[in-house]
Amino acid sequence: MCISTRMPSYTRVGLYAIFLFLLPLTGAQGQHLPRSLRIGLQTEKPEIRLQGTTPVQLEGASGEALTFPAEQVLVFRPHQGGVAVLDTDSQPLAHAPGTVRLTPAPEGEDADAPTPLIRVLGPSRHYDGKPNRPYRGVMEIMPREDGLTLVNIVDVEQYLWGVVSSEMSPRYPLEALKAQAVAARTYALKHIGRLAAQGFDLDDTARCQVYGGYFNEDPRTTRAVNETAHMVMLYEGELIDALYSSTCGGFTESAKAASGRDVPYLQSVSDFGADIPNCPEHPDDEEGWAAFLKTARPLHCLQPKYARPEVFRWVTLIPRRDLEASLASYQVGTVQDITPLRRGLSGRITAVRVEGSTRTVTIEKELNIRRAFGGLRSSAFTVDIYRDDAGTPVVFAFWGAGWGHGLGMCQVGAVGLAEEGWAYDRILTHYYRGTTVERR
Repeated sequence: MCISTRMPSYTRVGLYAIFLFLLPLTGAQGQHLPRSLRIGLQTEKPEIRLQGTTPVQLEGASGEALTFPAEQVLVFRPHQGGVAVLDTDSQPLAHAPGTVRLTPAPEGEDADAPTPLIRVLGPSRHYDGKPNRPYRGVMEIMPREDGLTLVNIVDVEQYLWGVVSSEMSPRYPLEALKAQAVAARTYALKHIGRLAAQGFDLDDTARCQVYGGYFNEDPRTTRAVNETAHMVMLYEGELIDALYSSTCGGFTESAKAASGRDVPYLQSVSDFGADIPNCPEHPDDEEGWAAFLKTARPLHCLQPKYARPEVFRWVTLIPRRDLEASLASYQVGTVQDITPLRRGLSGRITAVRVEGSTRTVTIEKELNIRRAFGGLRSSAFTVDIYRDDAGTPVVFAFWGAGWGHGLGMCQVGAVGLAEEGWAYDRILTHYYRGTTVERR
């Protein structure tokens, strides 16, 4: 059966939702925010395999629909600018000249009826490595020049059920989970259309937010999402860019230090515990930072009960030859010295000089620095160099603090605040200065 080519109503609705977001609806005028998202799960695929846990309907541009039984595997391949649908024996079931949509249908109204889900068969990009992941919502299969793109169209709140448990451990205190839910919701709605050129709003990786679908839902994180339903963070009436990272290590970073752009609500915030009556000032020289980065202090983000202490303070030993391999693209030759040139208020280095036998280079920006030195947890580090009798470096010891870019909420720091009895909204306004938490 061939499915016709008229532009589907759901495509028009999706474009309309994106267009609406481009209008000033970020909360300033109190308009309702979009209730669904387009999440890219796969791109550039020669084949996609899907399977419904309940019967599914396949619909193309004409609105004509085909129904397939639960558990039947459907194989999608590019064909003549459109999408061919086959069974597992490669027998054709349908062909659509354009995008197709697969919608699950519940088998009944009783409590024992299976949850309507669609499994994406094969490996996924999620860090837990689980294959054959099931998802809520609708799947859209889009033919593109580089292959097929798979998009999960899902309710914002259901999307968050699969995000919060991927971004924060469900074991964490409930108020910390609720803070994460609001931050993740705000981030998603702020960034609708970020990847529109690829046919979706956000993807399911750490480039946007890690989204694990139904596999990753947990009762505690789902409760956190539900108890903060539709709550977002605003600054002067507009959605904020609610960045967050795992462990700040003592101070969060400011947007100005990280990017050169001053963002009023992304300032450097202390993460010291309540038992430190006067928070220490930021160190003002390299000797001070070296002492700070090598010392375990009573910080909110030191939570051995909940999180890995080895990401709070860490040391990484890198033999010179391994370091030179990481720096190969910079062509410095034999590495002689590493000198921090500029730090943000969190201690994260934003410019570092590497002296080599061939040439000396300056590496800028936090992520570039982390990658250049082999993928460090953060750029908040100091370096000790162990040399041989001739003065040639043998091993570089990177003493560091924290994990991630340090902007916005410190996720493990939020745990420490929740343990002290802080409510989720107070946690959020601590990390995002001058913001309000409101329902939209």
